[in-house]
Amino acid sequence: MAQWLNRWDALEALALANPFAVVVMAQLTALRFRRKAARLDPKVELMRRLAGYGYARGDIDALVRLVDWMIALPEALEPDYMRALEALEQEHAMTYITTPERVGLRRGRAEGRVEGRVEGRVEGQADLLLRLLARKFGEVPEAMSERVRTATAAQLETWSLNILDAQTLDDVFGD
Repeated sequence: MAQWLNRWDALEALALANPFAVVVMAQLTALRFRRKAARLDPKVELMRRLAGYGYARGDIDALVRLVDWMIALPEALEPDYMRALEALEQEHAMTYITTPERVGLRRGRAEGRVEGRVEGRVEGQADLLLRLLARKFGEVPEAMSERVRTATAAQLETWSLNILDAQTLDDVFGD
């Protein structure tokens, strides 16, 4: 991982055509800014860059969700993050988080976790992980696809991090 910290420019160039580079950038950002309170600006900057890469809408949505999950912020910074995303939406005329998602987030903070939101987030993470696995290793066997689709959020997080250093599919799932 450390070798990529010194090659950030190369990652940015790769990210124009390779969403896996965005995932690596998110992981490096999370590692570099271990103190969650210091992550707001780097996270917003990564989102700004993501908006300019020209990915399809579905891929952007999945990457935004994954990056949001990988670069967690303290709850106190979430309103600042939401304001920054709204400004990015206006800058780039794209919706990062839909109105129903925004309403769900507000309710979730007030009432605790909303179960449907958590399930949707896990499904999106599973879909993105499967696309990344296919991109890196080729066709993913059905048994492994099913394992990803039925995984918990914690398992998906572990596998998403494992993929960065994995040489084989089995390396990814070696919890």
